[in-house]
Amino acid sequence: MSNDVTLIYNFDIDDEGYATVIAIVEDIRIIHDATKLDPPEYGPGVCKSGFYIGEDDEIPLSEDELIDYINEQDLDWEIYEDYLSEY
Repeated sequence: MSNDVTLIYNFDIDDEGYATVIAIVEDIRIIHDATKLDPPEYGPGVCKSGFYIGEDDEIPLSEDELIDYINEQDLDWEIYEDYLSEY
């Protein structure tokens, strides 16, 4: 099971270098509970996470490269389904 980002909704960096990411993350939430015969099934969800950007880090400009960069950060994702209802 991987928690890879597949789509970025929002990527912001504050004045202190803290980046906040809202994205679709694979295999983050349970779609179907486990049964006696089958394990739980996981699916994508809208999530939020953040991290500090190092002084020497270069932020990629293309979306695909930014997704790769975020996936390399090994982030702890929090399900953030309310994001879609805010817009």
